[in-house]
Amino acid sequence: MVRKLILFLEMHQPRRLKYGVLNKLCDLRSDEINEVGISSIIFNDEVNREILNRVADRSYVPTLELMRDLGNDGFRAAISISGSLIEQLLMWRPDVIDLLKELIRRGIIELVAEPYHHSLASIISRDLFLEELRDHVEINKSLFGQVPITYENTEFLYRNDWGALMEKAGAAIVLTEGVDWVLGWRSPTYLYGAPNLRIKLLLRHYRLSDDIGFRFSNRSWDQWPLTADKYMAWVRATPGDFVLIGLDFETFGEHHWRESGIFEFLAWLPKEARRADVTFIHPSSLVNEEPIDYLDIPSTISWADVEKDDSAWQGNELQRIALEHVVSIGNLMRSYGLEKTWRYLLMSDHYYYMSMKYGPSGEVHNYFNPFNSAFTAFKAIEDVVVGITCALANARKDRFYGIK
Repeated sequence: MVRKLILFLEMHQPRRLKYGVLNKLCDLRSDEINEVGISSIIFNDEVNREILNRVADRSYVPTLELMRDLGNDGFRAAISISGSLIEQLLMWRPDVIDLLKELIRRGIIELVAEPYHHSLASIISRDLFLEELRDHVEINKSLFGQVPITYENTEFLYRNDWGALMEKAGAAIVLTEGVDWVLGWRSPTYLYGAPNLRIKLLLRHYRLSDDIGFRFSNRSWDQWPLTADKYMAWVRATPGDFVLIGLDFETFGEHHWRESGIFEFLAWLPKEARRADVTFIHPSSLVNEEPIDYLDIPSTISWADVEKDDSAWQGNELQRIALEHVVSIGNLMRSYGLEKTWRYLLMSDHYYYMSMKYGPSGEVHNYFNPFNSAFTAFKAIEDVVVGITCALANARKDRFYGIK
């Protein structure tokens, strides 16, 4: 029976796009084409700041403050903070950065590396994926003083070849999803290896994770209300060596509001864990353990949607066309010093909004979508692609004719 619990939390906020920016981009003068000028047109930073402040007040600050208190009870968590969120926090909510630094310094939080912009870099290019991983490791090192050895790809995307690249970037442990068709008769509650690699794979227990992430506030659920003692009893009764619970950080206070009892649930978890003889651990504590088996994962898996593959971002023609178009202007944008903006255009969220799925997966996509439809989300990024191409073409023409 399980006696170890790993709680992984993803901290990420996207840099959302404005709608209808085509003409503004085409009208840019040559001297206005730079990261600041382009970004001010295409990114809806007024909304981004408003949302960040709301999420910080409802979720980040109260949850981190609670974790600070729970550290004395043995609470531990692994957290990945996307570069996109780090940059927004540094601009608008440095108090959250200070709280994170304190918890990291005290050993309560262990950092996990991921692609810096929470992007689809792995789908695009080996070199880009490596750069994104290394950039994220560097910001964790420079800002928080910790070099992660545990990695994840965006939204737990994983394949054998991506595992090899994460190992090359410095990973000793990789977090990904406990997908049924990969595991077969096996359980996600054991440590696995990857064929021909040194990395260890820790697999998310999606059922126990979704009990908190999706079902906690659902009053029609036959297990509602979910209490800490009930939950820890489930964890303890699970066969295996450990359970990896993976959630969005915003589960606490944003997806499930304070009134749902989510903070009381979290506050009681360490006490009930101790009573159930379960210990919170960091992923890195398993680095020297021997894997029980090896998992061959040639096809893409992730923690997203019922399908648990890459269809959340590349499941329809709109998503594939949009990403192809963004990738196609990468070299052009680099040549004008716009690589940072280009990498933001590769952020997974933009393509997630274009999903046209139905049922439970579609409901989740719609919950996060700031646009009113997949087609509107598609047009938003297409306007950016066409508008930037137009602006750079005009700039090239001006250079040719000597116009300043």
